[in-house]
Amino acid sequence: MLEKVKIAVARHAGFCLGVKRAIDTALELARNRKQPIYTLGPLIHNRQVIETLEEKNIKSVSDLSQIKDSNAILVIRAHGIPQKEEKKLRATNMEIIDATCPLVKKVHSNIQHYSQKGYETIIVGDKDHAEVIGLMSYAQDNCHIISCPDDARKLPNLKKANIVAQTTQEEKIFSACVEVIRKKTDELIISNTICAPTKERQKETIELAKGCDLVIVVGGRNSANTQRLFKICSKLAKEAIHIEKDDELPNDALNNKRNIFITAGASTPNWMIEKVLEKTKELSKKEKSFWAEKLTFLGKLFVTGNLYTAISAMSLTYICMKLESVKMDARLIILSGLFVASLHIINRMAEKGAVVPDRAQKFLFIRFKTAVKLIGILFGIFSIIISAIFGLKILIITALFWLAGIFYPYKTFAGLNKFSNFPASKDIVTALGWSFVCAGLPAISGGTIAYKSTQLALLFALLLVFMRSVLVGISNVHNDMIVGNENFYKAVGAKLTYLTVTLIFIFLEIVLITLFNMGWKEVLARALFFGLFYYMAITALFFFKKIPERISSEAIIDFQFILLGMLAFIAT
Repeated sequence: MLEKVKIAVARHAGFCLGVKRAIDTALELARNRKQPIYTLGPLIHNRQVIETLEEKNIKSVSDLSQIKDSNAILVIRAHGIPQKEEKKLRATNMEIIDATCPLVKKVHSNIQHYSQKGYETIIVGDKDHAEVIGLMSYAQDNCHIISCPDDARKLPNLKKANIVAQTTQEEKIFSACVEVIRKKTDELIISNTICAPTKERQKETIELAKGCDLVIVVGGRNSANTQRLFKICSKLAKEAIHIEKDDELPNDALNNKRNIFITAGASTPNWMIEKVLEKTKELSKKEKSFWAEKLTFLGKLFVTGNLYTAISAMSLTYICMKLESVKMDARLIILSGLFVASLHIINRMAEKGAVVPDRAQKFLFIRFKTAVKLIGILFGIFSIIISAIFGLKILIITALFWLAGIFYPYKTFAGLNKFSNFPASKDIVTALGWSFVCAGLPAISGGTIAYKSTQLALLFALLLVFMRSVLVGISNVHNDMIVGNENFYKAVGAKLTYLTVTLIFIFLEIVLITLFNMGWKEVLARALFFGLFYYMAITALFFFKKIPERISSEAIIDFQFILLGMLAFIAT
């Protein structure tokens, strides 16, 4: 019997806060401003992310002469730039936005402070790295660059010195350099400027890489912190390899490997790590089950292709019709599924550059792009045709909502363009669309639109779908998908997001308690009351950073509607 392969993934892998901040800054500029956006040098050291940003018209240039637009916006990259270069930029007519990592800015201030007091600066780092080049400019020409203790021994004796580190430097190397410099200076200021995320990443790597059969380090080849991780792992593990993306992992890499550790640099997005993990799991299966693989892939297609989401919408429609006391009509339930699936398919295809596609996305949105787009449009047309059965008014309203939904991501009209830049607009639009088709249409067709029960169903659907959309947004951000303030979580931050979701849950539960205490649809209200705890379980899971990869997250989140639908069916 083959020994089971153990695969561990670093908890502290993925974008650091400085990288997230730089990307968010550039994305929000691209969304809210009409001017062309440029960065002087790559915004971060990850080729795949830079290519993704270029798809959103955020372009990297190596020299100012490459910028021909007089009204352009220039973003200073996360690593920072030399002081004189920044002054030169600010003397131009361009608008300059500083996306330098705040921790790097602190090192700038540290060096400048002690340099003005007459201290010579010693930087432990890579002399050709963009961050170090920027740090040197704050030292007033009294600066020494060293990369190891041997370099430190070559320095002359100094009277007063301030030793700092490149923020992604290896702690062990910095400490060793400090010990050498102590003996060569009369007065030494030790400024350990290695950032906390780097320390956590390196500490975890040292603990988990020891004795591993194989360590896979994921990240850009020009990323200094990724290269350092690779060097650390090469010393600790039996074997280490450095790759930029999953398809670089050799098919024989896992031969005779039983203990595997995956880590990544600060500029490596989580979705890239997930793709490497998926590839690693595939290669680790010595005896692959043909049907197990096919069924797994079909499941991913089912979720990615939004058919699972369609079933969730149909379940919510069933619940709303029960709340509204509308006569059950399968045509309305099918209409809602087709309507929601159509908009989600079309919107997902329009999310250009959100993430490098996985196998399921490649299959649906690249290989069969035309066919899938046609299916999405046909789903919408069929939903409109079904709506015509219920009268001209419902036909017109359904068609208008569908058109607004498909044009939203393309910003075709000025009004939609303005609204799409509104914080949390995507979550709001999604909630409005679902609540209209799942609760509004059944009420209009049944003539109960003015009833309090319909108002309750509309509110229930609106808030429930808003919670669903927010949780999907949390998953997207956690997986480092390139998203902006159209997501509630990205717009308001983690604390306010979790507080909002919790308050919505409490409000809905109070409403349901009130209903069954009043004796109105008591059994149904009780079933929904207990069913909603599922969402709080997901929220707690996400709050404690136990967030699965994108497809699994989406399946778990949308199961809430299916669960509530089943409870509603049993209760009535």
